[in-house]
Amino acid sequence: MTTAPTAMEYDPFSPAFQADPFPVYRWMRDEAPVFRSEKWNWWALSRFEDVRAAARDPETFLSYEGIDIDDTAKDQSGPGFLPDVDNPRHDQVRRIVQPHFLPRTLARKEDEIRGVVRRLLAAWRDRGEVDLAQELAWPLPNEVFFTVLGLPSAQEEGRAQLDRWVHELKDRRPGDARLTPVAKAATAGIQQFFIDLLEDRRRSPREDVVSQLVRAEIDGVPFADEHLQPASEVLGLMMVLFLGGVESTAGLVGSLFKNLAESPDQRALLRADPSLGPAAVEETIRHSSPLQLVGRTTSREVTLHGVTIPAGGRVVLVYGAANRDERQFADPDAFDITRGKPRHLGFGEGRHGCLGAPLARLEAKVALEEALPLLGDYTLAGPPVRYATTPNMYVWSQLPLSFPAPS
Repeated sequence: MTTAPTAMEYDPFSPAFQADPFPVYRWMRDEAPVFRSEKWNWWALSRFEDVRAAARDPETFLSYEGIDIDDTAKDQSGPGFLPDVDNPRHDQVRRIVQPHFLPRTLARKEDEIRGVVRRLLAAWRDRGEVDLAQELAWPLPNEVFFTVLGLPSAQEEGRAQLDRWVHELKDRRPGDARLTPVAKAATAGIQQFFIDLLEDRRRSPREDVVSQLVRAEIDGVPFADEHLQPASEVLGLMMVLFLGGVESTAGLVGSLFKNLAESPDQRALLRADPSLGPAAVEETIRHSSPLQLVGRTTSREVTLHGVTIPAGGRVVLVYGAANRDERQFADPDAFDITRGKPRHLGFGEGRHGCLGAPLARLEAKVALEEALPLLGDYTLAGPPVRYATTPNMYVWSQLPLSFPAPS
């Protein structure tokens, strides 16, 4: 006698789901590959080939309603927020910043990134314990991205307030898609901060990305409005570069060290052969994808696995589920740095593939090279704590580690 599979609910806003999403992902792939959420009025795709096909078909799966499935898309994005822009405007805007995020361009920043990592390690290297989320994973991309874009350094005026807004921006109530008053106030604060910064660079240009953004043109038309406001395209682009560049990298670096703590056999392989570092980074992107999902909107009726999604239907591409698909990866729940180079969807694919992926990979690689010899055979000193954020992201706010302190 065959037992009917137990029905589950995919609700990415649920604290119970957030605590451990992977059993639900497995059920979705097996039993509900096109999951219909009556509660949130969208469909979710979870199998690798389905998610990849949708990501590579931006004419059918449009982005104009936003990649976020909470009110982030409505209240924090706006024009110029690149992941939410369809063609032809998407490619026009992306061309403005693409040269700054090419691997060969970023390679020139490696020594600078290594210097940031070493300064962060110096603060705790002799302690024998560290909250790696708070003392490496978060401050590293924050400082590096500020350097790359030309934003204020940690010592400059206004930076402390900006750092506070970054976290307040993600303030959420469990199970609620709406932004809290704290998140809305932080959004307004960051927008005004960037408006003032752009205006300053327009008056006094520097050799940085911000100055180039405010002076850029598309087909001879200035990209930045004469009078900047929250609805200006250049501000939306600034917001996505800043927010995407920091949180996703914090998630990658934190999960990298968490996975190595929980898989000491893999850490031993890496310590014996440091050339496996890039493979460890790539396996973390697959296994613990910082970007778990993106929203899309169908331009036409789509039928998949016997389920019809109407034109104008809201669809969730669940990268986190696709990257654990048994149909694509052998033993997908295992963290295996010898897996080779399997194709994954950790940074999306196609037109909307993550612009900052090369920078995130470089930061994680350098962090691993510098921190792992210091940490040695480290262990988790307490339970990791998930970061309160949009349901799109898989990031840690606390990652307590113990390691052998140098004698």
